[in-house]
Amino acid sequence: MEFMEKFLLRFDDFKKQKTLEIKDEIFDIGSEIEVLKQSELRVSFKAVRYGEIISITGVVFGTETFECARCLKIFKKEVKIGFECSFAQEDGVFDLGDEIKQTVMLDLPMQPLCFEECRGLCHICGCNKNDKNCNCQEKLNIEFIAEKWSKIKKINSK
Repeated sequence: MEFMEKFLLRFDDFKKQKTLEIKDEIFDIGSEIEVLKQSELRVSFKAVRYGEIISITGVVFGTETFECARCLKIFKKEVKIGFECSFAQEDGVFDLGDEIKQTVMLDLPMQPLCFEECRGLCHICGCNKNDKNCNCQEKLNIEFIAEKWSKIKKINSK
């Protein structure tokens, strides 16, 4: 069975057998999802015929690779996402690949973070504040205050 064929379910396939089960099948999400740098996902599912309906339950699991939205560090995240869907006889053919892709996309973070308290990059010197404490902000604040006080002193000395 070809890769994409494993995710195309035909109602006619269930006339002879009532159940179809796929375990640990590789699933390629594609490269059109910007936030996801790489994925190593697998799918397991069970499809059962109940009269005129095919009911599918499954799980997508594996590793997703992201770039942190704050510090730009590349990190991996283990995922395990359950899904359920069904299709009817009149649908004829059902592309489970689309359903799986939507399930994965809905689980993706809008702003991936390497960890919740990530401090990001210093906007002045560009260092990763998780690795090194810079004092750019303190210097900037001291310089800013000194500049404001010097202007006030000039106004008062007139």
